[in-house]
Amino acid sequence: MKVARWLDKVFPLRQIPNIGRFYLLTAFNNLWFLAGNWIFYWLRYMTYGELGVMDALCFLFGLVMEVPSGAIADVIGKRKTIIIGMLLASAGFLTMGSANDIAPLWIGFLLAQAGWAFYSGAAEALAFDSLVDHHKQEEFDKVISATSSLATVTTVIATLVGGLMYVIHYRSTHLGMGVGYLIACVVAFGLSEPKTDTEKFALARWWSTLVDGSKQLLLPTLKPFVLIILVLMGAEYMYEWGFLKPAIATSFGFLDKTQAVLFAGFGLLSAMLMRLLPKIRGLISDRRGLYTLTVVMGVGFLVASLPLNYFGILPMLLIGISGYLVYPWISVVVNNELDPKHRATALSTVALLTKIPYVVLAILAGNMIEDGKLALFNLSAGTVILASVFINILIRMKNDSKRIA
Repeated sequence: MKVARWLDKVFPLRQIPNIGRFYLLTAFNNLWFLAGNWIFYWLRYMTYGELGVMDALCFLFGLVMEVPSGAIADVIGKRKTIIIGMLLASAGFLTMGSANDIAPLWIGFLLAQAGWAFYSGAAEALAFDSLVDHHKQEEFDKVISATSSLATVTTVIATLVGGLMYVIHYRSTHLGMGVGYLIACVVAFGLSEPKTDTEKFALARWWSTLVDGSKQLLLPTLKPFVLIILVLMGAEYMYEWGFLKPAIATSFGFLDKTQAVLFAGFGLLSAMLMRLLPKIRGLISDRRGLYTLTVVMGVGFLVASLPLNYFGILPMLLIGISGYLVYPWISVVVNNELDPKHRATALSTVALLTKIPYVVLAILAGNMIEDGKLALFNLSAGTVILASVFINILIRMKNDSKRIA
């Protein structure tokens, strides 16, 4: 009974079959066994320059796939779309894990990107509509909060386990993720299509949402934050989700086993920092807080350009700490400055706009790292990030002077 009550508290509304399976799918989608070692596997078959091109183009493919995935979910149903997504992701990682040259990595990564797009376009919508069926839609925020915590914990554990798996065999982390997605596919077969369908996909609506979100960012209440928000989220995405973090860690002498422990520790730190955000905001205003995060991240990149060896963990901590707080803090700012009904639109637009430059930056970073110029890339990134703070301050001072005049 105590265990059941604890599970009910940790996983709200898990008794609803689709919600219980949504939690399981979240866990299997965050089995990042390869988080601390994937770059060493990929570099067996390609150079950093080739990795940059592959990462950029496959990422662009995944971004484009987000659009038709919503339409497909409307045609065949969210349940089938999720099943297809898990099958594609499983096939992708199994293909990558069996690679002996660069071609299977390309094919596998494209399959995985398509799988992620199918899943992201249907999973949360199915969970929300399932709550509507049970007249519990007002508790959707509790479910999403629980899945976020579950994702963090699962990622930390999987990263540590993945470090041991890679020592046993270098293919095991990719193959392990492929098996994990295959199990997720079996879980998805147990989903039921919700009776309620709260929203149908339409390309015109998708485009209007993007336009409306951009307009929200230009409102007077949010305009002072726009440049900082775009730079912060763009830099965080470039560092956290591409090959830059493992490349920087490698340059400081942290290799496969060490990176697994290091990144798992960063994950635990992120969970603790997010819980402290309300207290931090009580000590500093949102504007100064975002300025501070930007300066910390910029300084982190500047210091990362130095030959620090194992002391390189310090700039990585600076970049990581600022990155962990970026999204929740920006989410709070957008929520406070805008009408709540526009919050999701604005955040979705920011997320999209900050990802697009990565297509170019990934290729640039890959070529610079291959040429032995990682330090120069870090120096340039840090300079641009810090410059955004001064530009933002100058713009604000100019606007203030106009209002006084």
